[in-house]
Amino acid sequence: MEQKFHLSPGAEHYSCVVDLLGRAGRLDEAHGLIRTMKAKPDGAVWGALLGACKIHRNVELAELAFERVVELEPTNIGYYVLLSNIYTDAGDSEGILRIRSEKLAVAFGLLNTKEGAEIVVMKNLRICGDCHLFMKLVSKILPRREFIVRDPTRFHHFRNGVCSCKDYW
Repeated sequence: MEQKFHLSPGAEHYSCVVDLLGRAGRLDEAHGLIRTMKAKPDGAVWGALLGACKIHRNVELAELAFERVVELEPTNIGYYVLLSNIYTDAGDSEGILRIRSEKLAVAFGLLNTKEGAEIVVMKNLRICGDCHLFMKLVSKILPRREFIVRDPTRFHHFRNGVCSCKDYW
Protein backbone atom coordinates (compact mmCIF):
# COMPACT_ATOMS: atom_id res chain seq x y z
CA MET A 1 0.00 0.00 0.00
CA GLU A 2 2.79 2.38 0.87
CA GLN A 3 5.04 1.30 -1.99
CA LYS A 4 2.46 0.97 -4.74
CA PHE A 5 0.01 3.75 -3.85
CA HIS A 6 2.14 5.92 -1.54
CA LEU A 7 -0.48 5.73 1.21
CA SER A 8 0.32 5.36 4.88
CA PRO A 9 -2.07 3.00 6.63
CA GLY A 10 -4.43 4.62 9.11
CA ALA A 11 -6.25 3.14 12.08
CA GLU A 12 -9.12 2.02 9.83
CA HIS A 13 -6.72 -0.08 7.76
CA TYR A 14 -5.18 -1.62 10.84
CA SER A 15 -8.59 -2.47 12.30
CA CYS A 16 -9.42 -4.43 9.14
CA VAL A 17 -6.16 -6.40 9.32
CA VAL A 18 -6.58 -7.02 13.06
CA ASP A 19 -10.11 -8.28 12.36
CA LEU A 20 -8.88 -10.62 9.60
CA LEU A 21 -6.01 -11.98 11.69
CA GLY A 22 -8.27 -12.38 14.70
CA ARG A 23 -10.99 -14.23 12.83
CA ALA A 24 -8.29 -16.56 11.49
CA GLY A 25 -7.25 -17.34 15.06
CA ARG A 26 -3.94 -15.50 14.80
CA LEU A 27 -4.58 -13.45 17.95
CA ASP A 28 -0.94 -13.04 18.98
CA GLU A 29 -0.11 -11.74 15.52
CA ALA A 30 -3.06 -9.33 15.64
CA HIS A 31 -1.96 -8.06 19.05
CA GLY A 32 1.62 -7.72 17.80
CA LEU A 33 0.39 -5.65 14.87
CA ILE A 34 -1.44 -3.31 17.24
CA ARG A 35 1.70 -2.87 19.34
CA THR A 36 3.74 -1.88 16.27
CA MET A 37 1.19 0.34 14.53
CA LYS A 38 2.45 3.66 13.19
CA ALA A 39 -0.98 5.22 13.87
CA LYS A 40 -2.42 5.39 17.38
CA PRO A 41 -4.78 2.42 17.91
CA ASP A 42 -8.39 3.58 18.19
CA GLY A 43 -11.52 1.91 19.57
CA ALA A 44 -12.19 0.08 16.33
CA VAL A 45 -8.75 -1.56 16.41
CA TRP A 46 -9.08 -2.71 20.02
CA GLY A 47 -12.73 -3.64 19.43
CA ALA A 48 -11.70 -5.87 16.51
CA LEU A 49 -9.27 -7.69 18.79
CA LEU A 50 -11.90 -7.97 21.52
CA GLY A 51 -14.36 -9.48 19.03
CA ALA A 52 -11.75 -11.99 17.88
CA CYS A 53 -11.10 -12.95 21.49
CA LYS A 54 -14.78 -13.86 21.83
CA ILE A 55 -14.64 -16.09 18.76
CA HIS A 56 -11.58 -17.93 20.09
CA ARG A 57 -12.41 -17.70 23.82
CA ASN A 58 -9.19 -15.94 24.79
CA VAL A 59 -10.14 -14.36 28.11
CA GLU A 60 -6.67 -13.04 29.01
CA LEU A 61 -6.18 -11.10 25.79
CA ALA A 62 -9.84 -10.01 25.88
CA GLU A 63 -9.28 -8.37 29.26
CA LEU A 64 -6.29 -6.47 27.88
CA ALA A 65 -8.22 -5.34 24.78
CA PHE A 66 -11.19 -4.37 26.96
CA GLU A 67 -9.02 -2.18 29.20
CA ARG A 68 -7.70 -0.33 26.15
CA VAL A 69 -11.02 0.07 24.36
CA VAL A 70 -12.89 1.42 27.40
CA GLU A 71 -10.14 4.00 27.90
CA LEU A 72 -11.00 5.26 24.43
CA GLU A 73 -14.77 4.69 24.42
CA PRO A 74 -15.97 4.35 28.03
CA THR A 75 -19.66 4.87 27.23
CA ASN A 76 -19.89 2.22 24.50
CA ILE A 77 -21.97 -0.42 26.29
CA GLY A 78 -21.32 -2.95 23.53
CA TYR A 79 -17.78 -3.57 24.77
CA TYR A 80 -19.01 -4.27 28.31
CA VAL A 81 -21.57 -6.74 27.01
CA LEU A 82 -18.98 -8.36 24.75
CA LEU A 83 -16.59 -8.94 27.66
CA SER A 84 -19.42 -10.38 29.75
CA ASN A 85 -20.26 -12.75 26.87
CA ILE A 86 -16.60 -13.74 26.58
CA TYR A 87 -16.57 -14.71 30.25
CA THR A 88 -19.80 -16.66 29.83
CA ASP A 89 -18.64 -18.50 26.70
CA ALA A 90 -15.34 -19.41 28.34
CA GLY A 91 -17.10 -20.70 31.45
CA ASP A 92 -15.06 -18.24 33.52
CA SER A 93 -17.09 -18.04 36.70
CA GLU A 94 -14.56 -15.68 38.32
CA GLY A 95 -14.85 -13.20 35.44
CA ILE A 96 -18.65 -13.33 35.66
CA LEU A 97 -18.39 -12.45 39.37
CA ARG A 98 -16.29 -9.41 38.49
CA ILE A 99 -18.45 -8.19 35.63
CA ARG A 100 -22.13 -9.09 35.67
CA SER A 101 -24.79 -7.63 33.46
CA GLU A 102 -26.50 -5.85 36.37
CA LYS A 103 -23.25 -4.16 37.37
CA LEU A 104 -22.59 -3.17 33.78
CA ALA A 105 -26.09 -1.79 33.40
CA VAL A 106 -25.73 0.31 36.57
CA ALA A 107 -22.32 1.60 35.49
CA PHE A 108 -23.72 2.52 32.08
CA GLY A 109 -26.76 4.16 33.69
CA LEU A 110 -24.59 6.22 36.03
CA LEU A 111 -22.49 7.41 33.10
CA ASN A 112 -25.48 8.33 30.97
CA THR A 113 -28.15 9.72 33.30
CA LYS A 114 -28.43 12.88 35.33
CA GLU A 115 -27.88 12.91 39.07
CA GLY A 116 -31.05 11.93 40.88
CA ALA A 117 -32.50 9.86 38.03
CA GLU A 118 -33.53 6.33 38.91
CA ILE A 119 -31.82 3.45 37.15
CA VAL A 120 -33.95 0.46 36.14
CA VAL A 121 -32.44 -2.91 35.20
CA MET A 122 -34.66 -5.64 33.69
CA LYS A 123 -33.46 -9.25 33.94
CA ASN A 124 -34.78 -12.62 32.92
CA LEU A 125 -32.70 -14.40 35.59
CA ARG A 126 -32.80 -14.15 39.36
CA ILE A 127 -30.42 -11.56 40.83
CA CYS A 128 -27.47 -13.25 42.55
CA GLY A 129 -26.33 -12.47 46.08
CA ASP A 130 -23.20 -10.72 44.87
CA CYS A 131 -25.16 -8.33 42.65
CA HIS A 132 -27.82 -7.81 45.33
CA LEU A 133 -25.11 -6.71 47.78
CA PHE A 134 -23.48 -4.57 45.09
CA MET A 135 -26.77 -2.73 44.47
CA LYS A 136 -27.24 -2.13 48.18
CA LEU A 137 -23.73 -0.70 48.52
CA VAL A 138 -24.03 1.52 45.46
CA SER A 139 -27.38 2.85 46.68
CA LYS A 140 -25.78 3.63 50.02
CA ILE A 141 -22.91 5.51 48.38
CA LEU A 142 -25.31 7.40 46.07
CA PRO A 143 -28.27 8.24 48.35
CA ARG A 144 -29.98 10.49 45.78
CA ARG A 145 -30.37 7.58 43.39
CA GLU A 146 -32.81 4.71 43.36
CA PHE A 147 -31.84 1.48 41.64
CA ILE A 148 -34.62 -0.85 40.56
CA VAL A 149 -33.88 -4.39 39.43
CA ARG A 150 -36.69 -6.52 38.06
CA ASP A 151 -35.94 -10.21 38.06
CA PRO A 152 -38.42 -13.00 37.17
CA THR A 153 -40.02 -13.03 40.62
CA ARG A 154 -40.07 -9.41 41.86
CA PHE A 155 -38.95 -5.82 41.69
CA HIS A 156 -36.05 -4.91 43.97
CA HIS A 157 -35.94 -1.23 44.94
CA PHE A 158 -32.52 -0.27 46.29
CA ARG A 159 -32.36 3.00 48.21
CA ASN A 160 -29.96 4.21 50.92
CA GLY A 161 -28.32 0.80 51.26
CA VAL A 162 -31.59 -1.13 51.71
CA CYS A 163 -33.57 -3.34 49.36
CA SER A 164 -37.35 -3.47 49.34
CA CYS A 165 -37.23 -7.28 49.56
CA LYS A 166 -35.57 -6.98 52.98
CA ASP A 167 -32.88 -9.37 51.71
CA TYR A 168 -35.38 -12.15 51.10
CA TRP A 169 -35.38 -13.02 47.46
